[in-house]
Amino acid sequence: MSAHTRAARREREAAKELGTVRVHRSRFESAPDVRPVLLACGLTLQPEVKTRARLPALLRQALAAARRYLPDAVPVAVVSESGGEAIACLPLRAFAVIAGIREPANTQTVLPLGPVKGGDDE
Repeated sequence: MSAHTRAARREREAAKELGTVRVHRSRFESAPDVRPVLLACGLTLQPEVKTRARLPALLRQALAAARRYLPDAVPVAVVSESGGEAIACLPLRAFAVIAGIREPANTQTVLPLGPVKGGDDE
């Protein structure tokens, strides 16, 4: 399977998960991968789909650590450049549920609010 075919497949998968459609474009044409998504809260998302053989180790390790800490919760890796904007990375299906695009497949663990043992609040 060619890289172009794999990328197109991932764009279709992402579009389906986000409740939108893939944008068909000519090779080297500058256009979004998928149509924008209007959320119930009024925000508009413009997804850009990228596929690599392997994600950066930093992201893989952060998501794996989050899963180890609480396996039933949605893992999220928050990354940033020094002094840059923080970016949240999480599984696309979980994002679609959080954004109100999809219904939850199951109930996630909910923890009571308050200080976490070993956290900064102690």
